[in-house]
Amino acid sequence: MNTMKNIDLDTRLLELFCCVYEKGSISKSSNCLHLSQSTISFHINQLEKSIGLKLFYRKGRTLIPTSNAHILYPYAKKILEIKILALEEIKLISGSYKGHIRIGASSIPGTYLLPDIVSNYLNKNPNSSIEIIVEDSMKVVNMVEDGKVDVGFIGFRCVNPDFEVIQMWEDTIHFVGSKNIQRNLSLTDLVKYPFILREESSGTRKFVENLLRAKGIELRDLNVIAVVDKNDIIISLLKKVQAVSFISSYAIRGKKDINVLKIKDLEPIKRSFYLIYDRERPQSPAVRLFLDMTLKACPGGLEPPTLGFGNPRSIHLS
Repeated sequence: MNTMKNIDLDTRLLELFCCVYEKGSISKSSNCLHLSQSTISFHINQLEKSIGLKLFYRKGRTLIPTSNAHILYPYAKKILEIKILALEEIKLISGSYKGHIRIGASSIPGTYLLPDIVSNYLNKNPNSSIEIIVEDSMKVVNMVEDGKVDVGFIGFRCVNPDFEVIQMWEDTIHFVGSKNIQRNLSLTDLVKYPFILREESSGTRKFVENLLRAKGIELRDLNVIAVVDKNDIIISLLKKVQAVSFISSYAIRGKKDINVLKIKDLEPIKRSFYLIYDRERPQSPAVRLFLDMTLKACPGGLEPPTLGFGNPRSIHLS
């Protein structure tokens, strides 16, 4: 009678497998893992033997994952995530825990809203460290999906069944102009003036596009002279070039040399910023505590949800 072979998964081999799967190359994995190519090939072969399945095949210089690898990868990632969390919990109990939090944020939250929250967290938890990556909202969503950041802060309500999406802050998008441009304009005036636009993937730009389109104005109708990816660049250009643009209320606070415009038949655009995270991905103690503190500081007074292993309110890292 045939008996099924006992299979054991070595987490060290799974870590190596995930790196090779993600890099798609033994040579690129060698730089990441600090191992020789021959050592990596040997360990991949050992993993394949231990599970009795082929995981990769070569096509020229490219290493192609098999269907078996595609099935194994998400489980391997979860196993490694749980291993890291288990080690962090042990360190937390022993008093040697040093948490690390990866945050993705669009420009307004990353520049104007998060610094106070992050500094408050770090002052209370000096053993922790935080990495903030500022990108446009869509890139932040992708980073959360890929597990490259623990939490994200974006400028539109994301629709993803795996995400927790929590409204955080209110904002107003204003049309603005150089100091010598009159404050009251018509839609016709707005179209004629040189226009500074945000990059295509900007959440702020999407709101403005929709508003103008509702009034029968397309982007091609505007006299676009520049497309930029930072609010600071817009402000700098408006100080030196006679033009109009749009910008968050947070970005123009205290900017006396920029005119906030009133456009006839156009109301200022109201929007919200949202906190997002993958509810299926276990959160480390540091991330749970950060979310707890952030949600308590939210103007809406939202209650923090329970996030994975344990109650965030019971965690103290300092």
